[in-house]
Amino acid sequence: MKTLISILAVTIGSVAVAHEGHEHATGVVRERMELMTSMGQRMLASSKRLRANKDLEGIANDARAMHELASKITAQFPSGSSQFPTAAKPAVWQNWDDFTTKAKSLETETEKLINTNIRDGDALRAQFRAVAFACDGCHEKYRVPKEKH
Repeated sequence: MKTLISILAVTIGSVAVAHEGHEHATGVVRERMELMTSMGQRMLASSKRLRANKDLEGIANDARAMHELASKITAQFPSGSSQFPTAAKPAVWQNWDDFTTKAKSLETETEKLINTNIRDGDALRAQFRAVAFACDGCHEKYRVPKEKH
């Protein structure tokens, strides 16, 4: 459980911090920052439900929203959309195939979370961790850490 909380703290915290500059963003950069913030909010809501072991049926609703958001990720990174205050590294466009694979993995993992039995707490936590790892796997490689942007 401590591992889950640590993963979530890093993932959710970094999403919130990375997108605090929305007011300076425009166009698709702003749209993708808002998409990622929304994803982070859904992750946080699900995390709270899991920690409290309450309202677990709400996780499926969060997962459906995250799945829909995940399906839009690659469209939010058109070529040339690297202007300030983006947190996207140039590696996104330099390694497009890997980036799209990671985005598809997030979509797949959120779909699995939608279909996880909410009465099986261990399975639910394991699949939530898989979603968190999918988020983190992309962030590590393709997002500038907060202190650098």
